[in-house]
Amino acid sequence: MRVVSRRFTAGLALAAGCLFATSCAADWRVVEKGLVYAPAPVSTLVSRPDLPFKLAQVERGAARITILAYQAAGAEPLPVAVISSPSSEPETPVSVRLRWSAEEQSDPPALKVAAFEYLYALAMRQEPEARFCLAYGMQRCEVASNGGSHAELLRELARAREHAIERASPSTAVSWHVVAMAPASVDVDRVGVRITSERVPMAGATIFFNRAPHSGCVAKSGENGLATCVLVDQHGDESHAEHDKARVVATFPGDVRAGRVLPPTTFVLPPSR
Repeated sequence: MRVVSRRFTAGLALAAGCLFATSCAADWRVVEKGLVYAPAPVSTLVSRPDLPFKLAQVERGAARITILAYQAAGAEPLPVAVISSPSSEPETPVSVRLRWSAEEQSDPPALKVAAFEYLYALAMRQEPEARFCLAYGMQRCEVASNGGSHAELLRELARAREHAIERASPSTAVSWHVVAMAPASVDVDRVGVRITSERVPMAGATIFFNRAPHSGCVAKSGENGLATCVLVDQHGDESHAEHDKARVVATFPGDVRAGRVLPPTTFVLPPSR
């Protein structure tokens, strides 16, 4: 049985002119030769590690392109998603493109569920302070006008995965409970967020806070979902005046258990005044 639809041809299905332009619609019919694929990194978020997904990376000038592909036994890699980042600057725009939406029925739902899981894990490796856009198939990806935060991208990927699960019957995948963070009112010496899942405060959640160049702290949320701590310079410097207004990134590392998955996420606090 074919796992992917016949209408999708093998290879990197992106037009060369659209590969690096976030505003250009992708052409999934064009093949790029010579890509070297390696097994996609293992993640506890992936419910079907038996499905062979591969990863290829291309450097073109300042642009970094990451291609996620499915490769059935004896077949060529079939790209299912592309992440394009024009540079490594913290706030650079990043486009994330999938070859199909969660609602399309061209391929087995189990394959889509795994693809969204792998893509979520890859998205977690992106710079949290960047702006992101998510597009499907031939849609345009306008980061400048329609870009969202890292947390918003992760929520959208989680929702797409849930839609794919609904179409998988039966499905061995566990539903994800999405976590959200919001800034908390704390005194001048502390950073803090309030963490919730399905709008209910989460107690005992570990939150990592980081501010460039090397300040950070770790906190656990209380019964009210509030997690606060004092940033400490890990290098022991007394002050970094030039970085005092840098934004703080709060990271929830996720909690994966049998029958219960809280996927990781981030939240960028506004700069201090």
